[in-house]
Amino acid sequence: MIVRVDPTKINRSVLEWTPRLPQWGRVVGGDWDRRWEPFEDRAVYRGLCQRYREEMAWEETALYEAFLDQLERFGNAWEHGSVTAFETRCREIDRLYESIRDQGYRTQADLADVSEPRLAHLRDEINVDVGRDGTLYWRTYGQHRLAIAKLLDLETVPVVIHRRHRQWQAIRERFREGEEPPRAAGGDLHPDLRDVLAGDHW
Repeated sequence: MIVRVDPTKINRSVLEWTPRLPQWGRVVGGDWDRRWEPFEDRAVYRGLCQRYREEMAWEETALYEAFLDQLERFGNAWEHGSVTAFETRCREIDRLYESIRDQGYRTQADLADVSEPRLAHLRDEINVDVGRDGTLYWRTYGQHRLAIAKLLDLETVPVVIHRRHRQWQAIRERFREGEEPPRAAGGDLHPDLRDVLAGDHW
């Protein structure tokens, strides 16, 4: 399910291995939402911040440092095996940044000019998990897009709800049954409750 979210509300990223297959729509209990790191501490965000706010060359950024570290340790970094491939990827990131800056943020389905998103489109959207109290955690996909959205101060971006904590799902169920929902600062309805209000949920 795709919802619109203020990118400034996604400040944490889940600390766990990426599953081999996507987990869209899963409800999972446990303490996974208590193991996280600040999204803005990630090398991708720091590197893009250095590139677009400080106007540094890619080779001077934290992203380049992280790439070289992974390449040295594993012989492969983000599915690339050489510095030349890193330079190619950086040109792609530059084009993505310029596209979002100049033309606005578009969903993957819009970019593909289809009416219904396919599974491949969901991978390239910003994916988030919803913790027990409604906190949003960046998860696995769309990291560069989220970083760019933050750097460009976009008001909202489309995100895919990847996984929900069991306690949060219970809040959704109670809301569906008529209980007053928790409200964010300013009284706004949580973005992952809007589908329940509209009667369109899974």
